[in-house]
Amino acid sequence: MKRFFILILFCAFALGSSSAIAQERNENIEAAKVAYLTDKVELTAEQAQKFWPVYNEYEAKRRDLMKGYRSGYRKNLDDMSEQEAKARIDEMFDTRDRELALEKEYAARYQRIISTKQLIRLYRAERDFTKLLLKKLDNSRAANK
Repeated sequence: MKRFFILILFCAFALGSSSAIAQERNENIEAAKVAYLTDKVELTAEQAQKFWPVYNEYEAKRRDLMKGYRSGYRKNLDDMSEQEAKARIDEMFDTRDRELALEKEYAARYQRIISTKQLIRLYRAERDFTKLLLKKLDNSRAANK
């Protein structure tokens, strides 16, 4: 029984540690993203002060939208009926429509803060940042093999 208790404590500590490490990693990625986008979009200090709260609001809403969609994504395709599969496809298109509406709404809000050219730079920089992250992840995985 004592060994079991020690094992439980060890697992709890390990999960807590990995959770803290993951949170720190996410915070580092977010800080790098802010710096990268600020540089690539060429935000002034005044623009950045107004822009980042709006951008963070957009990101949170988008994350919630995608989380809601992904919640049903894990169901095994082989276990779905044809009707369930059709409903899943319909839900996918509905989510894309809502995501596009959200993006249009925030594009209009961004343009009250930054120029249209800066908005285009933002979209490009977001894609480039994602590519950089994926490349770094691939390199990290290759190094660990």
